[in-house]
Amino acid sequence: MKKGWCMKWIAISLSLLLFWISGCAPREKREIGRYSLKDCKSGGKELKGIQIERILVRKSAHKMYLYHKGKVIETMPVSLGKNASKGPKVEKDDFKTPTGVYRIVNKRCHPIKYRALYLSYPNAKDRARAAKLGVNPGSYITIHAQPYWNRDGHGDSYTLRHDWTNGCIAVTNRDMDYLWQHVPIGTVIELQD
Repeated sequence: MKKGWCMKWIAISLSLLLFWISGCAPREKREIGRYSLKDCKSGGKELKGIQIERILVRKSAHKMYLYHKGKVIETMPVSLGKNASKGPKVEKDDFKTPTGVYRIVNKRCHPIKYRALYLSYPNAKDRARAAKLGVNPGSYITIHAQPYWNRDGHGDSYTLRHDWTNGCIAVTNRDMDYLWQHVPIGTVIELQD
């Protein structure tokens, strides 16, 4: 009896290890590597064309809406935190995506996720809630692009069907290129359930 239980435990452990090693991507499509940071000399401050004035993310719809002059001019699919369906972010490492009103405070190239727009999370309301609960609210919530293995977009249909981030909002690299050129630092972003 003990031997059978031990074998099951080993099989489960190996399965979990393989799942952990493979990450959120199909194994045959994973490629290890890093993005070059050479394209970020300006720090993402260059803007071209229409400037987005407001961003709305509807978490339940997995959609991002970009506004110019009060009208939606672009809609993008998004992936969220692994636990985004379990409510708003409360503490560090809960893998939830925040809910609330923030601003884009920085734009940076990212060696792992291509490019990222940093949100002003946590805001005063988030910090107060975390303090009341005695937890750390976390930080570094971004809108970021895709992992290096999906740099050419071949896995977009996979990554957009799953919530896989640590709490951030993920878009395709192509959509990130649009955001990079049209979203100024200081833009308001609202995240709704």
